[in-house]
Amino acid sequence: MSVLAPGLLVAAPPLGDPNFDRSVVLLAAHGPDGAFGWVVNGREVMSMPELLVQAEVTESAITVPGLVRVGGPVAQEQVWLLYRSEERFPEIEGQFDVGSGITACASRKALEAVAKGHAPGSLMGLIGYAGWAPDQLENEIRAGAWLPVDLDPTVVFDVENAEVWTQAYRRAGTSPIAFTTRTVGSA
Repeated sequence: MSVLAPGLLVAAPPLGDPNFDRSVVLLAAHGPDGAFGWVVNGREVMSMPELLVQAEVTESAITVPGLVRVGGPVAQEQVWLLYRSEERFPEIEGQFDVGSGITACASRKALEAVAKGHAPGSLMGLIGYAGWAPDQLENEIRAGAWLPVDLDPTVVFDVENAEVWTQAYRRAGTSPIAFTTRTVGSA
């Protein structure tokens, strides 16, 4: 199977794993050692100001746009920030280009910059990540659990969270109903 990252993985209905039901994963890395990414339409867990207080970056809630979502079931004590590449933080190490104009960072210095009012307009906070062992993702795709789709930053940043899954299917030129196995009218 070809390299899937950067790209989107759209969960097939019903996936059967509550961590990934109706999810869209931004796949950042894929290769012989496995795969890594974030659920970009995960459950909202807090606001960005609440995250900054919990991370002890600031003592009081400040006005910062953005929500923090569950990014995956692995390492949920880890915070990731996603934003458009043109909004990169100046002089902060640890930022990496995911692809298609999306940058990610897990640096505390980035959180400190956000607390000082230097938040990218497209900022998305994610708790944890999704990871796959070697060949695990390929096997899940062959089993029909995931639909790989080309990466589109507008799906990640500009679509309402409740519509991300449906929009990712539209991007693939299909719909979730195409992946159901029920046959209507049979007994």
